[in-house]
Amino acid sequence: MRPRGRSKGIDTTHTNSDAVSRMGKLRLGKRVPSLVLPVCIVGSNVEGKANFCTIAWFTMIEDEPPTIGLLLGKQRRTMDGIKENGTFSVNLPSTALAAETDYVGLHSGRKTDKSDVFQIYYGDLGTAPLIQECPMSLECKLKDIIEFEGTDLLVGEVVEVHVDEDCMTNGKPDIDKIDPLLYSMPGGPYVGKGEKVADAFKIGRTLKRKGSKK
Repeated sequence: MRPRGRSKGIDTTHTNSDAVSRMGKLRLGKRVPSLVLPVCIVGSNVEGKANFCTIAWFTMIEDEPPTIGLLLGKQRRTMDGIKENGTFSVNLPSTALAAETDYVGLHSGRKTDKSDVFQIYYGDLGTAPLIQECPMSLECKLKDIIEFEGTDLLVGEVVEVHVDEDCMTNGKPDIDKIDPLLYSMPGGPYVGKGEKVADAFKIGRTLKRKGSKK
């Protein structure tokens, strides 16, 4: 584990006391921004029994090898199992699993046995509990834990991706069929993904900038 102290960067304190900037933007101060994020259920075996917790602060941080980063609270029981075995799972629930997803986030594994909330199976790692009801699940090996004041950044290598057969289209996972559960932070609610807006890495090529000849 690598501790990380407070950063001593540039002082970003506002010098303008006006609540509204000249560009018509409200200034809300230093706070957690309002974002919509995918939700995942992290799983680990703790003393031989599966445990799960719900988080929304996670992202891919490397392509090769595929590496994922997740932020967990300091006292998460699931982290005990990750340290014990060096493995964990990342399960992506659909909107149909909102109640179960919320439940395993509300109840601590230190007080509640959550091993029977889902149907569980195991992959090649053997100690990373995977959720049968989730349309996509990742098996991960622990690479590093970076400590912050209130959270720990868990870094893991994705060794296998499991996807429901009926959530595939043309050999690829279909986001519409997966129907991922999203979290509007801070404080909720849970939402679905909505409609397609545009094709990534294509729509930008159609942009006509003012004064540009291209």
